[in-house]
Amino acid sequence: MIPIQPADGDEPAPDEVPLVPEQATVPDAETVRWDDVEAVRREPDPVRQAARATELINECGRRVTELAALRRTAIERAHHDHGLTYADVADSLGITRGRITQIRNGRTDT
Repeated sequence: MIPIQPADGDEPAPDEVPLVPEQATVPDAETVRWDDVEAVRREPDPVRQAARATELINECGRRVTELAALRRTAIERAHHDHGLTYADVADSLGITRGRITQIRNGRTDT
């Protein structure tokens, strides 16, 4: 495995600027935690339970979308900015080169 080191310092170097703009982050009060899932499980009112479950599902979906974009950008940065081959990146992540191709093409379904 080839380690991919984060940059030191407060400001990212020009070659470390993300290829996609930073997404808006969710305030801590709205962050989905496992405690939230347990609270939904304990909700006695089925309509409120379903509504809150839907809210959490939507929040998780937004996070998955953002994380997929971050992963895709990181793979491209590792290749373009750090000179790693896609095979090197795949080996470092413990995934196949085919999966790297899928991620690069936007197919992030697992």
